[in-house]
Amino acid sequence: MTTSQPAVRIGIVGAGPRGVVALERLCANAATAAAGVPVEVHLIDPYPAGGGRVWQRDQDRSLLMNTVASDVTVFTDASVPCEGPIVTGPTQYQFARLVTEGRIDGVADLSAAERAEAAAMLPWSYGSRAFNGAYLRWALGHIVRTAPPQVTVHVHATRAIALDDADGGTQLLRLEDEERPLVCDAVVLAQGHFDVVPTEGQLRLKRFAERHGLVYQEPLSPAEADLSAFPAGEPVVLRGLGLSFYDYATLLTQGRGGRFERDAEGRLHYLASGKEPLLYAGSGRGVPYLARAEVHLEVVPRYQPRFLTAEVIAELRRSAGRGELDFKRDLWPYVAKEVGFVYYRSRLNRTDPEERERFLAEYDRLAWDSAELRELIARWFPDPAERWDWALVDRPWADRRFADRAGYQEWVAERLRWDLAESAAGPAGSPFKATAAVMRDLRDEIRQVVSHQGLRGGSYRDHVDRWFSGLNNYLASGPPIARIEELEALVRADAVRLVGPGLTVEPDEASGRFLVSSPSVDEPPLAVGAVLEAHLALTDVRRAADPLLRHLLDTGAARPHVIPDAGGPDYRTGGLDVAEATFRLLDAAGTAHRGRYAYGPPVESVQWVTAIGARPHVGSRTLLQGDAIARGCLRTGVANLRRRSRTPA
Repeated sequence: MTTSQPAVRIGIVGAGPRGVVALERLCANAATAAAGVPVEVHLIDPYPAGGGRVWQRDQDRSLLMNTVASDVTVFTDASVPCEGPIVTGPTQYQFARLVTEGRIDGVADLSAAERAEAAAMLPWSYGSRAFNGAYLRWALGHIVRTAPPQVTVHVHATRAIALDDADGGTQLLRLEDEERPLVCDAVVLAQGHFDVVPTEGQLRLKRFAERHGLVYQEPLSPAEADLSAFPAGEPVVLRGLGLSFYDYATLLTQGRGGRFERDAEGRLHYLASGKEPLLYAGSGRGVPYLARAEVHLEVVPRYQPRFLTAEVIAELRRSAGRGELDFKRDLWPYVAKEVGFVYYRSRLNRTDPEERERFLAEYDRLAWDSAELRELIARWFPDPAERWDWALVDRPWADRRFADRAGYQEWVAERLRWDLAESAAGPAGSPFKATAAVMRDLRDEIRQVVSHQGLRGGSYRDHVDRWFSGLNNYLASGPPIARIEELEALVRADAVRLVGPGLTVEPDEASGRFLVSSPSVDEPPLAVGAVLEAHLALTDVRRAADPLLRHLLDTGAARPHVIPDAGGPDYRTGGLDVAEATFRLLDAAGTAHRGRYAYGPPVESVQWVTAIGARPHVGSRTLLQGDAIARGCLRTGVANLRRRSRTPA
């Protein structure tokens, strides 16, 4: 309930990581942006506040993050160029150390399993998702306990279902389990990944499965999936080889009682329990995401671009909104040259320093993919196997054909062993992993160019959504090395079988089964009775099942993002449209709402790879945006309060 005392009232829909960031930034900015004014903050989420839906503390502890503990935070640091004050706090790793050393408050409810994980955690450990939920829950409690006296926080364990404008610049936020709506001056939409209705292709497979008594699971978070429908010994096809695939493979093997053991030589072996289904897996690329390189540092310095500089970014952004810039033609040469520089510099690490600098100086001055640059690389690296080959990175099997799935399985097993060796060497010893690590760091520069209509629509669709985003994730967003070692053991034990690139799943009415095949594997299709979509659903607001988003779209209070294209049809994306810099929600007419904001996964395509969480020491965009949004909320609330004080009763 809100009080009758005049106050700025702010609603935050979604109490996961971005909701926590928004709350922390409201507390940090209240003293200056709302001096002397009471501030009420209402956190709304049907899932436990702090972790939200994704980071629940009671989920299976075998599900791991793909970010190391020292790279997880919800607090600002000196690297964040925000307008509001910097208020530091521990990273996930630092939190674990404080817990273990007994130097932190608010952790009385930590379980024995959480304390044991904290004690074993190193800066480069990959914590469980459940442990991150504990960290986020603590962070929320800490932020509330240390909030300035003018800020009060109310948590509503329910869903927001509607949001409408009211008198005096306020808004009515309706909650599912509360009769009276919240009266808010500003509202932040921080839902994270939201539910969507199935695509036509998914509905087709679902209906086929229902008609024939088969099993089809739509895209779903592995932690929420009911896997009891996949019985022991029966084949099931996992469609997708990204992070969700690794989670499902873990839950359907170790989660069914299987275990890993090392032999005398240290090699990992999988010992089946007999309760596992027979896992077949595939995707468009046909190979699993590559492991994150091992870097044993608490703070890993961010790569500073040599070619895609701030000046270049500003020049590329000059045409933003006009639908003219092309990713492949205008931006890709800078990205590719940056990657090539890191790769060849790493290749030459063991050569004479003067020779290496001579090569790099020549490389610097030549245009990417020019005849002169190709000649330089060929002269220094006569063996093609030593050159960076984007086509081969993207399609590792090249044009190779496989006689059968067993042959493909052997080839994938060898690639997994290669990935293990490269990952163990780390960026310092592996040119490939050094390059993959830089791909993660370059995301921010690329994001600055392509976001907010930086590209023409057709280029964003074809070059970013349908190509580069997937390639970047494959190289730079993979699982911990332990997952690759486990998968190699599972493949060797024949517990996981790879189908091949270009995976197709077709319903066959004649047999009443799903037919699974790869155009690169010369073996008849595999007939199965169970298909599991091993990937998350695309965040497309046009298919939103979330009642609040649905209400905003249906009433014209929000709209999907559109990217113009000067040379063809505009690209109508599934992102929730927001204004650049302020992240204010745009209505159907393109007008920015003065007190309504959104950030995170719903605004994907407005801002590229926005689902990535806050990272310390790198000027995190999530923290920067959270600060700007919080200050905007407070300014709007103070203006509303002044307006109300001047209005006669």
